[in-house]
Amino acid sequence: MQSRVRKFRAALRIGAVVLGIALALDVVVTPFIPASLLDSWLASRARDALIYDRTIAWHHELRPNLDINQFSGSGHYRLRTDAHGHRTGACASDVEAPMVQGRTVFVVGDSFAEGLGVTFEASFAGLLACAYRDVGFSARNLGTQTYSPVIYHRRIADAARRTGIRPSEIVLFLDLSDIHNDANDYFEVDGRVTTGPRSVGRRIKDFLKRNVTSISLILELRERYAVYFGSPVAVKGNLLARWTIDPALQEAWARRGLEVAGRNLDRLVALCREWGCRLTLVVYPWPDQLFAGDRESLQVTHWRDWSAARDVRFVDAFAPFFERPAEQAVREWYIKRDIHFNDAGHRHLFEAVWSQIKP
Repeated sequence: MQSRVRKFRAALRIGAVVLGIALALDVVVTPFIPASLLDSWLASRARDALIYDRTIAWHHELRPNLDINQFSGSGHYRLRTDAHGHRTGACASDVEAPMVQGRTVFVVGDSFAEGLGVTFEASFAGLLACAYRDVGFSARNLGTQTYSPVIYHRRIADAARRTGIRPSEIVLFLDLSDIHNDANDYFEVDGRVTTGPRSVGRRIKDFLKRNVTSISLILELRERYAVYFGSPVAVKGNLLARWTIDPALQEAWARRGLEVAGRNLDRLVALCREWGCRLTLVVYPWPDQLFAGDRESLQVTHWRDWSAARDVRFVDAFAPFFERPAEQAVREWYIKRDIHFNDAGHRHLFEAVWSQIKP
């Protein structure tokens, strides 16, 4: 008991010192920050609220009719959405029912499908939209950052309701992080998807970001300009991906996450059967899998078996990313110091998938 009290007091002292230093920096540094940079940074504080609506039953979605310049570690890119909150650009469908009934594909996934860090036209969803248009189909991109199986079926059902279009096919890009999301991050309460309580450390960090100018500015600059610092190889050791090669993580939450995600995806299977559409499931690697040589990954074998048992078309997009040595592959196909694909990575994934699903 006394040991815990001493640790608690030590943590309080450290927190007080950090806060004191931060406040002192605010007083000293803030007056010398160029007004243009400060204005840009202050505007970025509201970026999340501007881009995502977090009041809906399935937790969040992109706001409709956006047309803004967004930034990431790879630089600025244009983010546009249509009237339904679907990311849009060249080749994206803006046609309503009944013109495209029976010839519409819904593309769905998380930040990879949203195309974080790249233009719509360079993303695999945008490339799919153009490819589908060339063969007489229409494609809509429902991909949104931090989506997971507990959200997918709700978002897809709502998209069909809003547009009046029931898709002929759903192409779901299932991310490695989806397993952690369904195991640990999202919960269903009274028909709504919600997140669990944040840790004390996370709440303190969020408080400092919102209220201490110097800390928030440092984090903002780090996000904007991380691409210019450190190793050009993406960060390794992310537990959101390492669960496929770490037995301890599998025991702690990953196997439970696979079960929960499977049950949630069964709802999408049922929805697709009701509509008479086809469901395609695509899996792809993060840098961690490449560095670990995790070619026949648990993410591949588990979902291959799951798909076969439900007559779901399965696309293993791990294989194309093992065509190069790991470090070369990461340099060539991923954003520098990030786990997301760059333009070349998006095209590489698109080509691997399109060759197997082209109507």
